[in-house]
Amino acid sequence: MSPENAVLIQEFFNCTSKLLKAGIVRSDKILGDIGERLCVEKYGLVLETSGRHPGYDGKIGTSRVQVKVHNSPEGTNLNVGDPDKYDELIVILGPRSRLRVSDVNATFHTYRFPSDVVKHLMKRASGYYCGKRILQDSQLDIILLET
Repeated sequence: MSPENAVLIQEFFNCTSKLLKAGIVRSDKILGDIGERLCVEKYGLVLETSGRHPGYDGKIGTSRVQVKVHNSPEGTNLNVGDPDKYDELIVILGPRSRLRVSDVNATFHTYRFPSDVVKHLMKRASGYYCGKRILQDSQLDIILLET
């Protein structure tokens, strides 16, 4: 391994340790934890104590909320879990996500869907999936990270 790559890997682990210490992430599911934290700050999501709570990640008021994050420049669909187990789905698209359908310059693009809409629009033979076609007709919300 080149010394440059070794330094990058070490920087990654140093950064993840800092994110854990700051409470931004709470597990090794870094991207998902960051998405959940964004929802805590933007929408008032109260996370379940267990990071492995079945069916949803937390609540906004009495609404059970599932958070899904996509940041892959290659993947075309996002598995959104079982809408019978949550009341609302929040989809967060990162800066590299191939699913982005808007040119809005924001760090994260977010979409909120009631579970009945998920059941109606996202049902596939193999489960429930969100793709570009669905996002094109949905209301965009943004999250800007300012440094």
